[in-house]
Amino acid sequence: MENLFRKKRINIVLFILLLVVIIFAVIFYFNVRSNPDNENEDVDASDTRIAAVGDSITYDMYIAATEGDFYPEQLENLLGEGYAVRNFGVSNYAAQSSSDFPYETTEEYEESLDFNPEIVIIMLGTNDTKATNWNGADQFKEEYEALLKNYQDLASVSRIILASPPPAFIESDVISGSIDSGVVINVRDVVEETADEFGLEFVDVYEEMRGHSEYFPDGIHPDEEGSEALAEIFYQQITKEE
Repeated sequence: MENLFRKKRINIVLFILLLVVIIFAVIFYFNVRSNPDNENEDVDASDTRIAAVGDSITYDMYIAATEGDFYPEQLENLLGEGYAVRNFGVSNYAAQSSSDFPYETTEEYEESLDFNPEIVIIMLGTNDTKATNWNGADQFKEEYEALLKNYQDLASVSRIILASPPPAFIESDVISGSIDSGVVINVRDVVEETADEFGLEFVDVYEEMRGHSEYFPDGIHPDEEGSEALAEIFYQQITKEE
């Protein structure tokens, strides 16, 4: 009987210890997610901070095998010492505040501002082309500019690079609300027009990629080679202005 009670006590103690470990693990996880300073600990004060703002084409969890294959990580490798590139892409989100999933409602958006970037790359618009989101070029432009202004207002920012989304190599199904490959061209034109009006840099990813469907196995998301090509495009843009 005494052995039975001893076993029960041991099991209770082990359960309590396990519970404490789980609680601390949860607290640690949410502290890391909610405190952007944790993400910045490995950034030197002298580093040029680059925020890569985008959707699942930026945070390419669909095709690329690991985060190291995503274009922002490859861009950091190309730029080398003295640069810190952070990936603030969020799958399924759009530039427009009226969309089903507005980018500015995400934690990544808030973290991109708290990162105090010097250079911001914005490549959004693919998800805005869905029938559920698209209400014409004028509305897209108005809401795209509203998002842009939040980055322009950052005291740390010296350069903003507006990038058109790449082509969508799919047959669009308006009824299902899928990405509309034809509307992507409209988005591209608005992004270029906005860059021109605000005196910002423009990268025509649509034009650069439209002959490379092989980079997009599912028609939307780049594979590792496609992400490498994106990184090279932005590397050339960043370094040519230095």
